[in-house]
Amino acid sequence: MFRVEFLSDPDALTDLRDRWESFNALLQDHDAPFFQSYDWVMYVAMTRLHHSRQRFRLLVATVWRDTQLVGLWPLSMQRKAGALMVCSVDDPFGQFAGVVFESREMIAPGVFAIIQELRHRRIADGMQIDGVILGSSLHEALLHAGGRRYYLNHAVFLDFRPYATVKEYRSTLNKKTLKNLRNFSNRLKRTLVSEHATADGGEELKDLIERTYDARIEWLRTNARTSPAFRDSDFRPLVEKLALSNVPLIGFALQSEKDYLSAQWGFIYQRRYYSYMSSKNPKYDAFSPGRLHLGMVADNCMTRGLDALELMAPASDYKLEWSDTTKQLDTFSMSFTARGYLLHEVMINILRPLVRAASRLIPQLLRRRLIGLLNRD
Repeated sequence: MFRVEFLSDPDALTDLRDRWESFNALLQDHDAPFFQSYDWVMYVAMTRLHHSRQRFRLLVATVWRDTQLVGLWPLSMQRKAGALMVCSVDDPFGQFAGVVFESREMIAPGVFAIIQELRHRRIADGMQIDGVILGSSLHEALLHAGGRRYYLNHAVFLDFRPYATVKEYRSTLNKKTLKNLRNFSNRLKRTLVSEHATADGGEELKDLIERTYDARIEWLRTNARTSPAFRDSDFRPLVEKLALSNVPLIGFALQSEKDYLSAQWGFIYQRRYYSYMSSKNPKYDAFSPGRLHLGMVADNCMTRGLDALELMAPASDYKLEWSDTTKQLDTFSMSFTARGYLLHEVMINILRPLVRAASRLIPQLLRRRLIGLLNRD
């Protein structure tokens, strides 16, 4: 029924842009497809090919019916734990995995055809797809294709569409939460003159992105935390050059004349804001600036006429104060070779849970030093 071709040359994707974006606008897989958008995929691919040719290969799967393109799956091959694995193009920097197809009915057979072709060609040891949304067409397709499923995380989502005004939306929030936030806001106003500013481009946005990244690194170090993205040496160059790319960006900052209290930035795509990275200045923790700022961002997005705000994973308490709606994210994996099973499945199913459990027993000071060696600043 379908013919599958894999494209590893970025130039070969240029002619597909219009059809790619027209498929993405149909929302056949899930309703938050920014991380499958042409500009994001190409930007990540070009950045990684420039910095990591030895451990990254572009592998966009295209699905054809006769001479007609009917679907794409933005994939890559990456070396993980000694195995060559098929992953999303933006792994580990993306948030939501997905496919781009002309119709929902084509996704399951299209994904199956891609997996069968990967197995037949024996070009990789296996596949690992992170951030697959429960209820999405890709999630169902991977289950039917025999993928092994593991719970990954929950992402918070705020839908503005049921509310006519900001006031109507805020009337649905917990009254105690709103009272606490008013108290924090009043205390801040008595102590410091601050404003909420937006940055849509230029040096202002570039500076905000870099400042947020550096503050995030410091937060990870202080709290002895890490993440796959911050362990990857390509993350900083990818983030630092975003403001010069075609990727649609916006930044928000709660700031005084001389200092910032809280900042975040992300992407606007198809009337939806994706909050990608945030940070707060610990000097102002007494005013709970992150919580206050998130409310200002939500108000701004709604005033702009956006449909939704994606707050991403994890489902932190301060996010859940603004919305109790979440989407479950799962990881799917499958082995194509014995090497893939030994080096990857064993790593995921046995060794990684043991390492995580053991890390909780390490004293905080030592753990902080070890984590500092892993995170790339």
